[in-house]
Amino acid sequence: MSDGARVVEATAVAASLTLSEVVVDFGGVRALDHVNLTVEPGTIVGLIGANGSGKTTLLDVISGFVAPTAGSVAVDDRDLVDDLPEERASIGVVRSFQDCRLFPELTVLDTLMLTVDARLPVGVVATTLGLPDARRVEAQKRARVAGVIDTFSLGRFRDHRIGELSTGTRRVVDLASIILAGPRLLLLDEPTAGIAQREAEAFIPLLRRMHDVTGATIVLVEHDVPLVFELCSTVVVMQLGSVVAEGPPATVRRDPRALAAYLGASDEAIFVSGPHTRPGEGSAAGSTVDGAPVDGGTVDGGTVDGGDPGNVDAADAGPEPDGGDSGVPGGPEPLP
Repeated sequence: MSDGARVVEATAVAASLTLSEVVVDFGGVRALDHVNLTVEPGTIVGLIGANGSGKTTLLDVISGFVAPTAGSVAVDDRDLVDDLPEERASIGVVRSFQDCRLFPELTVLDTLMLTVDARLPVGVVATTLGLPDARRVEAQKRARVAGVIDTFSLGRFRDHRIGELSTGTRRVVDLASIILAGPRLLLLDEPTAGIAQREAEAFIPLLRRMHDVTGATIVLVEHDVPLVFELCSTVVVMQLGSVVAEGPPATVRRDPRALAAYLGASDEAIFVSGPHTRPGEGSAAGSTVDGAPVDGGTVDGGTVDGGDPGNVDAADAGPEPDGGDSGVPGGPEPLP
């Protein structure tokens, strides 16, 4: 890891998570049905299941955006049921969303500075007068942001507006912002949503880097089953608001309930979506994000949906200021 990356290494202890008999009803629809889940500190847990199985609702309950009808949610034995989302964020419960909610008119640097400003506020008077404490805190903020930019190879994009970036690069900026929020329990809702299979593979080393840098406990909702099986130590399969299978990837892969609910009948069904690692194989080569190799591969390269340049989404691609194939010239640098 580079010297800049060390600026953002986590010092907080990873959080544990316990859900007991959690029920969520929306009118006459039961979205979660007596869900019990225990997540050990520092682990990565993947939630998989069909649309409507309750995965995102479960993240909403943990992060405080949806109040459970019954049951309890505890982080480090602290009951959070009555806590607001901002109160949960103050103890390190950090949530991402599927649609990458960033301000399109801000630059990458502004976006990251805004995140760290929320954690290290300085009084208006002290800032206006340039008092020593204000200058010291400002230097700390810029050092932290510089460390994250270095860690995720975002240097070439620091002055680009978010609206100019490709989908993959916006995702990287979103993840960088999450690191600056100081997570102890990190909830990721489909971080590869809207990204082609080839680009999604590059997010495996990226998410591992996040885990290494933050040291946080991670709960991940994802439809990319090969990614979940390669990245997570525990896989939870949900169906119709209930947990139907739970355990290490190798165990869940053979669980008849998991196969019936979501995975299908064979490894071929699980791995049909892309050249991910099969049992007993090493990591997949050739992974990339926005045209830059990540751990021996590349992502995007200006193509979407199987590599056909004709399928590039103009709304996501953005301008090509330096002749790059993706929304910004060349895409992210290889991760160090």
